[in-house]
Amino acid sequence: MWITVDLPTTCYGRFMATQTIDAPLDARIEKGKASPDQGSNTSAGAPPLLRSFRFLLTLAFLGSLILPGLTYKSSPAEMEIIPSVGEQIFRIGGYCIFVLLAVAGFYALLKRLEPRLQEEALSQTAFLETVSGELLLVAIAASAGLSLFLELAVIRWQGTIFEFFAFYKNYGLLACFAGLGLGYALSRSKDGIPLGLTLPLLCWQFILLIALRYGMPNRPIGLETTPFSEQLNMGFQRTQTDQIGAVYLLLTVVFLLTALTFLPVGQLCGKLMERKSQLPAYGLNLIGSAFGVLLMFLITSLWTPPIVWFGVCFVTLLFFLERKPKTLLVGMGCAIMALMTLAWPANRLWNKVYSPYQMLEMGYGQTGLMVIRAAGHYYQRVHNLSDSVVATSTDPELHRVRDHYDMPFRIHPGPNDVAIVGAGSGNDVAAALRSGARHVDAIEIDPAIQLAGKTNHPEQPYDDPRVDAIVNDARTFFRNATGHYDTIVYGLLDSHTLLSQASSVRLDSFVYTVEGLREARARLKENGVLSLSFSVLNDAMGTKIFQMMREAFDGKEPLVVFDAYEGSVIFVQSKDGDLTIPPMVLSAAHLDERSSYYRNSGIAVDLSTDDWPFLYMSRRVYPVSYLVVLGLILLLSFVLYASFFREAPEASNLPFFFLGAGFMLVETKAITEMGLTFGNTWQVIGVAILSILLMAFLGNGIVERLRISTPYFAYLLLFACLAGGWWISKMGGLPSTMWGKIGTAVVLTCPLFFSGIVCSTLLSAQTKIASAISMNLIGAMCGGILEYNSMYFGFRFLYLVAGILYAAALVSGFALRGKSSLSASAQ
Repeated sequence: MWITVDLPTTCYGRFMATQTIDAPLDARIEKGKASPDQGSNTSAGAPPLLRSFRFLLTLAFLGSLILPGLTYKSSPAEMEIIPSVGEQIFRIGGYCIFVLLAVAGFYALLKRLEPRLQEEALSQTAFLETVSGELLLVAIAASAGLSLFLELAVIRWQGTIFEFFAFYKNYGLLACFAGLGLGYALSRSKDGIPLGLTLPLLCWQFILLIALRYGMPNRPIGLETTPFSEQLNMGFQRTQTDQIGAVYLLLTVVFLLTALTFLPVGQLCGKLMERKSQLPAYGLNLIGSAFGVLLMFLITSLWTPPIVWFGVCFVTLLFFLERKPKTLLVGMGCAIMALMTLAWPANRLWNKVYSPYQMLEMGYGQTGLMVIRAAGHYYQRVHNLSDSVVATSTDPELHRVRDHYDMPFRIHPGPNDVAIVGAGSGNDVAAALRSGARHVDAIEIDPAIQLAGKTNHPEQPYDDPRVDAIVNDARTFFRNATGHYDTIVYGLLDSHTLLSQASSVRLDSFVYTVEGLREARARLKENGVLSLSFSVLNDAMGTKIFQMMREAFDGKEPLVVFDAYEGSVIFVQSKDGDLTIPPMVLSAAHLDERSSYYRNSGIAVDLSTDDWPFLYMSRRVYPVSYLVVLGLILLLSFVLYASFFREAPEASNLPFFFLGAGFMLVETKAITEMGLTFGNTWQVIGVAILSILLMAFLGNGIVERLRISTPYFAYLLLFACLAGGWWISKMGGLPSTMWGKIGTAVVLTCPLFFSGIVCSTLLSAQTKIASAISMNLIGAMCGGILEYNSMYFGFRFLYLVAGILYAAALVSGFALRGKSSLSASAQ
């Protein structure tokens, strides 16, 4: 589970509470029912918001109908008979006619339902305004918690269906922000979008993605590729020319459906906050957000499936719906259908386990032993390599697998103290025990994988009293370890997910850096050996790991052993860098030592460091292919904003653009760096988010108590915090001691504290909400996009970018304020 703080509630949500209601509710409802400009059953048509919503829903429906056909076309089955040209034209023509008729019918249905939807929206507003007293305080906090909890659930679920979303969670995050932000901005509109539409829209997305993933006649290969050419991915193919359309259409439809789903939720939060004065409402919003994070912690720690996550969301949504039988029945019907879709057993032979990090599927291979998949792709397999089985087997593949796992312990035989990072289901642990190891620390970050190994490994390595099973991040383990080891083994450690929704860093990125390898080397005894196995995807990646090992061992080159198992290459070196492997050891294991292959490869590579931890990129190249997808995000966001906002953003709100971008960028940077200091576990990322919420809450209290009216001193402290953070990062960060962790949390979250004070101060002087918030939202989207610059420049560069953004906010705000003063003087 990865978490990010909800930008709309932290920056501009508090401004929503400063607005007062223009007219009594009853008068506004009557006006909405009778006035031609509000639609109802008059000739003027539907209200503007519902017309815009109808247009965007129709676009999403059109894409949803085209996707199955395009996916089928881009995912041909093997040995499939290609139809004749005439038959292809007939099929395509018939499919197009079906799509056009279905879209026309869907559009007509929406248009017919609009009077009912308008009545539902007005009734929903009336119901919310009956909430008062202490119940209103609970409702504000609960709505904020709902928005954050639902955001986390949707982003995580998308990554369990298509692994593409597990590697690029930023996409789903920005879609959620777009919808929530629009909802906040439009919450004071006389018309609105009924909250009840959130449930059928979620159900629509569930049915579409699950049907595409599991219901197609052929495996949806066209949707299992990645359009990003800069980074390699285990189990991922690059998008081919005939697959581009399916991939980008999927991204478009998912973005629209996600944003439209969250729009009514944002309106709910905004309407409730309008009922309370500014700063208390914002404080309740923060409390609710923190509760949403903590609730997701609890549910994730129990390894619950999506039906539980969304069940909690649906129950909460139903409490906010108007107490009318028809409304509640429709809402409960959609919720039940959505939960039934989530519970659909796509493959009964695979057991699904939702660990705190990812969705794992566990089944059995041809050997009858456990195989693990992550988001539908092969991940790990269990082997029975015991002496009794191997001695009686004539299968040469089984002997090769045994040689692979035994290799590190043949280099350094004897009763050793061993550390295995990426211990997984226990194959490496079993090999260490077979070698006669005295003690084994088996480090695995995912508790579900470790439990699967304890339960299903035939050699039962985790039950041995010599083994200490540790659930932790490998980098953090080495930083905090006090003992030393004769042998350190990096298993085939490969993450299939990202560190957080807001970052392009993988869960294992900081394990494979020069600094990470140095810390592992420091935990070796004299003459101890470090062995790193990796499924090398190409020569450039092998060359990069070779040079990183050489850098970590003070210029001493590692020995490289080629291995046929899983396409892996083993890099080994002793602590002093003087390791030699007797030829008889290699010949007995049928392995080939070919260090010269990478020494003389001549391939130029850039080494992974804590500042640039991108192992799967051989060179620092600007992520051009990412720009296409990011351009798609901006285009879709523009379509959303242009559809709902009737006025162009004003120049006076330019500072909000830069504040939104800077806040998003600093938040992402804070989560990434705190993960490095505290450890990249799901609990740590949650602590990071709670620290950010705490800083925002403290900033809110400061503004309320001191009645700050000018932001300039807060700007000064903000720049000082950014400069301090950059300097500490350049020095290698703070140590992983208790005080070092506290200092890291303070240094990384202080900029968000002062940024919140600046944003609050500026928003309190605004009179037009739509223009200010639209600029802030566009800036937030751009801030999320700017994070990808770290893939070329590194993470310290983001401090400079954030400083420039906040400087632009300061200058533009000062210039516009001076212009306003001159205008006032002239009058």
